[in-house]
Amino acid sequence: MEKTSILVLSLTAILMTSCASIEPNQSLYQRIGGQEVLSKVVSETIDKTSSDPKTKRSFEGIKLSKLKESITNQLCQLTGGGCNYEGDTMQKSHADAKITTAEFELMVQNLRDALDHQKVGTREKNELLKILAPMKREIVTN
Repeated sequence: MEKTSILVLSLTAILMTSCASIEPNQSLYQRIGGQEVLSKVVSETIDKTSSDPKTKRSFEGIKLSKLKESITNQLCQLTGGGCNYEGDTMQKSHADAKITTAEFELMVQNLRDALDHQKVGTREKNELLKILAPMKREIVTN
């Protein structure tokens, strides 16, 4: 067999092997890293936001473990993980919280930082933020 033919066959085998490991039909949930990564991202985001002097007032009297579980389920559902979010709408659950734009943006930054810390890819991070962005209208009241 010629050197060129061997090279072509070798490259073809490498490309086929590489492509076989990429699953184009994976949900965003799977590409993010599933329940484990979502739970870590939510936990980091809530821990940081609930302890920041600029945002912690919104978390007073709230059971953080229950909140984390609820948000993780919501993100799981929104990203195609098959979970069932049974919480209130964003508008209803934030009606009395008087969340400001500044508070919302700090939480979004904390979410971005947590996604980065968990090494979620740029594409997946942007897809998730695009899904969550419309919620701002329902959460921010001031």
